[in-house]
Amino acid sequence: MDDLQFRRSLYADPNSTDADILEAIQEDPAKQSFANDLELFEQSLKSALDVEVPDDLANKLILRQSMADHTKQKKKYRVQLALAASVVFAVGITMNTFQFSNSSMSLADHSLAHVHYEDGSFKNMASEDITLESVNKKLANFGGNFTSLVGDVISADFCRFGGIKSLHLVFQGENSPVTVLVIPHEKSLTINSDFSDEKFNGKTIQYLQSNIVVITEKDESVSHWQSEVNKNIQWST
Repeated sequence: MDDLQFRRSLYADPNSTDADILEAIQEDPAKQSFANDLELFEQSLKSALDVEVPDDLANKLILRQSMADHTKQKKKYRVQLALAASVVFAVGITMNTFQFSNSSMSLADHSLAHVHYEDGSFKNMASEDITLESVNKKLANFGGNFTSLVGDVISADFCRFGGIKSLHLVFQGENSPVTVLVIPHEKSLTINSDFSDEKFNGKTIQYLQSNIVVITEKDESVSHWQSEVNKNIQWST
């Protein structure tokens, strides 16, 4: 067997048991050396490809996709909200003899609409390992900071609350996610200290710097979370 044919055969099948191949290896030291080198390369290649897959890889990929979908949905919602706001503004100009009732600009209504829109988005989601420092960096925009986090943070991001830049925090409660909204004072928003609907309970804490709204599902104690937030938040003077 000539050298070219020999090499082609081994490249095609490094573990070939063809009689002609084996005979060529035995009779020619150069061919034997080539076969050994090729076998070592194959072993190195297999070793490089033999990477252990982490047990939680699937969960991490699912979580990453869920957060990407959530971000995409938030962007889509902001566009829809902007379009809706334009329609409301146009109607307001046309019908300037009418006034909206106080309930249409209620802090409670806006808060409940906020959590209903994202209802289920944070269910069964693991914490993003968001630190106290990163939360306080965002909270500083409103003149506040937490002395310690009141629970594991699932999400911390700015949002538009009735057109007002606010901070939207989601903590992992004992049974379900808990929403904490930090909202600057706005005269057009009427304050509701306590509110609820068929699924959520809410409480508003009024501070000199901002309002904080705590919203929980029925299986969580909204009073407990309100107390924890109140104990752990500080405001700049």
